[in-house]
Amino acid sequence: MKHKTKSAVHRRLMAVAMVMTVLSLAATAGTGPLRTLAAGKLRVGTYFVNPPFEYVASGRGLRGRSHGGDCPPARAQADFCNTRWETILKEMEDHRYDCIVGGITITPKRERLLAWSVPYLTTTLSLVVNGARTPAIHNLADLKGSLVGVQAATTDYDAALLMKKRGQIGGIKIYPFNQLERAMTDLEAGCITAVMKVAPVAAWLAAKTAGLRVVAQVPDDPQPLGIGFGKDQPRLLAAVNGALTAMQRDGSMNQLKRKWAVQ
Repeated sequence: MKHKTKSAVHRRLMAVAMVMTVLSLAATAGTGPLRTLAAGKLRVGTYFVNPPFEYVASGRGLRGRSHGGDCPPARAQADFCNTRWETILKEMEDHRYDCIVGGITITPKRERLLAWSVPYLTTTLSLVVNGARTPAIHNLADLKGSLVGVQAATTDYDAALLMKKRGQIGGIKIYPFNQLERAMTDLEAGCITAVMKVAPVAAWLAAKTAGLRVVAQVPDDPQPLGIGFGKDQPRLLAAVNGALTAMQRDGSMNQLKRKWAVQ
């Protein structure tokens, strides 16, 4: 199974192409080289199980070990390292990567652990239902008493806890982060009534399967998504923030968002 997963990664290219562009631009920022774990590379921690942010389609996949070195301007290369959501924040704390990338919401708790870029996207949480099995559900109020699927240790899980406490939903079914497809299978089968995810992921998953549709967004719960760094990497963080600002200004960020349907 491990070999199959690795082979799949080697055949695919991350859909979070916007971040590759950001990192490439960041490498040209400033007047001198940026210190990175591996000379000429930006070692990026991620996980390939959460489309469209960590979705993969074709490419070269994982590469070798990191070692200390300087990252000369205009010559840095993004080196994506597949890991697990459950460990990625701690691994970044332990300096396994130069940064971590994905559909990661910036929260006060996570800000205590790591430094974060300015958000490259602020989105919402959305709920996907099976329109064929539950045609009467059209909004958040219709989900009262429903069983909602979420991934463990996520902001959607936190939101679901609050919704259950308020009586907006009936129960929560928790799935390991890398088993989102199982949640969608359960939704198709009618084992759960809805799945909650950040809006771009919810829209992507709903579009993949006939009958599934997004029925509601969770109000007053914005989800700012950012790139995480060690707190001892202020120059790299500043370079990435500069690149993000430049991409917003010249329209290239919006082009990438449209390409990967993350508006």
